[in-house]
Amino acid sequence: MCNALGIITYNGLSVYVQGLQEYRPIAGFNFLGRYRLVDFPISNMTNSGIDEIQVFIKGNPRPMIEHIGDSRQYNINSKHGSLDLIPYYNEEGRGNPEFAPDVESYYNNINQIEDNTNDYVIIAPVNMIYTANYKDLLDQHIESGAEISILYQNVDDAKDKYINCDVLQMNRQKGVLKIEQNLGNYKTRALSLQTYILSKELFIQLVKEARKVSSMYWFKDIVNDHCVDMDIRAINYRGNVYCINDLRSYFESNLALLEESQMKQFSKDSWPIYTRTSDTAPAIYLKGGSASGSFIANGCQISGSVKNSIIGRGSVIGKGAKIENCVIMSDVVIGEDAVLKNVIIDKHSKVLKKKELIGNAEDPLYIGRRENV
Repeated sequence: MCNALGIITYNGLSVYVQGLQEYRPIAGFNFLGRYRLVDFPISNMTNSGIDEIQVFIKGNPRPMIEHIGDSRQYNINSKHGSLDLIPYYNEEGRGNPEFAPDVESYYNNINQIEDNTNDYVIIAPVNMIYTANYKDLLDQHIESGAEISILYQNVDDAKDKYINCDVLQMNRQKGVLKIEQNLGNYKTRALSLQTYILSKELFIQLVKEARKVSSMYWFKDIVNDHCVDMDIRAINYRGNVYCINDLRSYFESNLALLEESQMKQFSKDSWPIYTRTSDTAPAIYLKGGSASGSFIANGCQISGSVKNSIIGRGSVIGKGAKIENCVIMSDVVIGEDAVLKNVIIDKHSKVLKKKELIGNAEDPLYIGRRENV
């Protein structure tokens, strides 16, 4: 068991994935043909022995309610554990929900957090995909004597990627001096994984303080204020991290996991990624159908050629169609002889009349949900 309450939080306006966010919160984004983004932090927590988890969401809660259901798929202790889905709600009717900081959601749920019997809190975002044993990180945090620990990774492509993401300034002892935004001015930065470990008592104190300081404060803002007077330390994470903060990074992260070496990180028997399963028939390859270097979900019918792509559940690829470097979500129909390259197609869409859709690898073409092309 891990003596911590797990909190999965939503992102601010610096994270915007064009198109996809119009239909669901970031936590509900489809990923790798069968997962939702929320599956990764939940699985990290349950695999680490965290049985009490609160998932805060902002936006349309319906996709999340349908996906999480009774949460049995996450292997949570049914007698002692719980997974609570908490949509943003302000009973006083103040403010615009679109701009609501995470502190406001925590404060609205403060009684439940105070009543929780765990001594520590571990906060993780939904847009950072990685695997980590939070119990080991909690032990490291306690042993260090730090008041707050923040997970980070050194990156050497910060001029082109991770724009507006949080980065850390640190001293030689890994003490955090400042949390700031990456503006693309430097190649090498310490990317914050927005994962915080601290005592429950301190967490509650900071939430209440942040709400008094500013109605627009995020939790990272109050932590940043205390970098000068608290022992806040950074913990280096050395595994693969996939940061999703725009449409390009969503596209690239999906396709990056098609590489066998990277896929293995998320397919370990000892560290499974749990998700809601669908009892449908396996994918079928009809005459002329083929796939290479791709992930084809169950229920698909493949009559064309698929290369280096992800095809979601129940999708149909027509005869003679050529699909390359694409992310196609569930229940999509691609007509005969269509040619698609560097395209993202949302759920329940059909490509029947327009035979050629070509995007750019750095600027993929997005087809919205239920659109006919």
